[in-house]
Amino acid sequence: MNKHPQITGVGYCGMDYLCRVPHVPHDDKVELIESLIQGGGPCATALVAAARLGAQAAFCGAVGDDERGAQIIGGLTAEGVDASHVKVRKGAESPAGFCWIEAKSGKRSIAWTRGSARALSAREIDRGLIRSSRVLHLDGHQAQAAIAAAEFARKHGVTVSIDAGTLVPEIAGLLGLSDIVIASEKFAQRYTGEARMEAAVKRLFSGNRRFSAVTLGKAGSLGFDGKKLFRCPAFKVAVVDTTGAGDVYHGAFVFAHACGKPWAECMRFATVVAALKCSKFGGRTGIPDLATAERIMRKK
Repeated sequence: MNKHPQITGVGYCGMDYLCRVPHVPHDDKVELIESLIQGGGPCATALVAAARLGAQAAFCGAVGDDERGAQIIGGLTAEGVDASHVKVRKGAESPAGFCWIEAKSGKRSIAWTRGSARALSAREIDRGLIRSSRVLHLDGHQAQAAIAAAEFARKHGVTVSIDAGTLVPEIAGLLGLSDIVIASEKFAQRYTGEARMEAAVKRLFSGNRRFSAVTLGKAGSLGFDGKKLFRCPAFKVAVVDTTGAGDVYHGAFVFAHACGKPWAECMRFATVVAALKCSKFGGRTGIPDLATAERIMRKK
């Protein structure tokens, strides 16, 4: 199979302003341990992960013409992600996330903003790019453009994947157009109404779905292909920062799928890549290349 598949994303990109702290203060002050400014966003970071692993990656989104927007595009380009499809809106503020990471646990708290950059329209989607892709990856943002891209992708046999993490108004339509749905535990509970994740992952599998999964943090992940339930344990590392772990899981999963791996192998590969990310500070810092990920997997 092609080890350099074309993976295209439509969604959210921003700049993350991160700080590691002894504890998250409430009506108090705390001296930070370290800080970092780095590109972020569910779909954008997934594409960065796919690019590091060897994919030809392209991201479609929107930013403002401010300094932050230039940094977002520069960060994607530096990672080898084609950012030529990111639209720059004049006079607009770019998206951002402000993240506090607790040093002891690696858990994070995030406040984020969409900024004021006008969302992508359906007409701004490059259909030639979609047609040439193995996978179209979505995160629920840029909804109208994402719906148009997904409808076009399905007509041309391109796999549609979605990171189901945010209950946006258009989420039902996006899920209905997706072949692969991987949700966070909180999303799965809220969307399906199921407290048991075995039931929730089955509820997420509907229509023309090929695979559904729920990520469970320390408990690993759970997948379903319509017949078989897959359980994948977490990969243990010394956790420094969990920021972006889910985003990286998605990027690694769609990369493995685009390379022809079966579902269980996709889950295990994504689990290892996401865990390695958590060993470093920042949502993108610890993402490994393919050789590193495969070497670690062989040792286990």
